[in-house]
Amino acid sequence: MRKGILGCVLIGILFPALAWAHFIIAVPIKGQGYGLRGQEISFRVLFGHPFEGILFDLKVPKGYVITPSGEKATVSFTRIEIKDYASGKKRFGYRVDYLPTERGDHLLCLEARPYLNQEEGEVWKDFMKTPFHVQVERGWRNRCGFKLEIIPLTRPYGLRVGQVFRGKVLLNGKPAAGLVLEVEKFNGFYVPEEKLPVDAYGRINDPLITQTVVTDENGFFAVGFPEAGWWVINASLPSGRTSYANRTFPLIIRSGMWLYVFPAKAVAPTGLELLGN
Repeated sequence: MRKGILGCVLIGILFPALAWAHFIIAVPIKGQGYGLRGQEISFRVLFGHPFEGILFDLKVPKGYVITPSGEKATVSFTRIEIKDYASGKKRFGYRVDYLPTERGDHLLCLEARPYLNQEEGEVWKDFMKTPFHVQVERGWRNRCGFKLEIIPLTRPYGLRVGQVFRGKVLLNGKPAAGLVLEVEKFNGFYVPEEKLPVDAYGRINDPLITQTVVTDENGFFAVGFPEAGWWVINASLPSGRTSYANRTFPLIIRSGMWLYVFPAKAVAPTGLELLGN
């Protein structure tokens, strides 16, 4: 237990939250992660800061869908251009179209090509998954099979604001203790710096943009969501060194999961009371 806590402290010192806060964004173009059998569902796959809406170019990733029966289905990527309002430039992303042929819970699984973060002097290897629900509850505990993967213990759809989501992080199939996870909302629009939350000293309030959660000695974690919308949970792990462009850099493996959270809205009273006076 003490070793796990020490590892968390060291990771927090070496990899501050600001350095981590850009991820693969993989969310459906329409809807909240629900679909129908025989009806195509389309995803946008981008790379950037989800909260601020700052985007970067993304090299075409590898990807597939895990079906409710646990089979692996192929997907194709169509390159798209999308404007990054922070720089005024057009960035490259991708559109993924998938036609569910069976009812149940599917996983869009993505593996990005290694990316050199020049500011941090690190190479990132990113994995990301997005569950989507097709009519019946079946298969939401399936896995993409990543080396580092977040496993839901709470059903990863039908979530509401205020609900606690529980999960487990596995590294090579074993619990990953002491890992720091980041949790951030995708606003879906550009938020200029002057619109970002600030603290009492007038500085950007980063803790209100990116939450952090630590896995316990068995790899478990729990997180709540204060607002409705799409949220990413992302784990990061130092993993030795790797070669990139004829140089050697620290390698960071990162693996995340996108979830949609509904508003905490009660059903409106109908006037048909079951318990009268």
